[in-house]
Amino acid sequence: MTITFPTTKPTKDAIRNAIGQLVTFVIRGDPTACDVCGASGGLYYDEVNEVSLDPYCTTCSGLYWLTTDTNSGVIAHVRWRTQDQPDMGVGGETFEGDCFVTIDINAISASNIVKIKEVRVDSRKLQVYRAIHRGVPTRDRIRFVCREWGKE
Repeated sequence: MTITFPTTKPTKDAIRNAIGQLVTFVIRGDPTACDVCGASGGLYYDEVNEVSLDPYCTTCSGLYWLTTDTNSGVIAHVRWRTQDQPDMGVGGETFEGDCFVTIDINAISASNIVKIKEVRVDSRKLQVYRAIHRGVPTRDRIRFVCREWGKE
């Protein structure tokens, strides 16, 4: 006996587009060398510590490596956790997250998922605690378990 699952991805996408809201993912860019410190032929680069030898550089402030973050707006289903909802398990109460953000699996590339610096939703800054690929029979969405910045 073979079990066939119905195709539910179009229905899930329609629901997400109807009740979803715009969520901004801040994705960390690739590091590039400072134009000022690197233009001097590497005289101001400390290879051991990977920083600039000029702590007063107006461009990099002595860091030498600069990253340019990109913002990506995605329609997502956002669900906030209530404050009095306990997460009881075998080991006692476990932290699960302040917010669940569910997006389409193709909304953000797999290489950028590990580069997510923060998530902005409802005028709050969140950090990704866990990314869970969901869906049956094939993975069709990603649920991010997020924490609010500053609430450890």
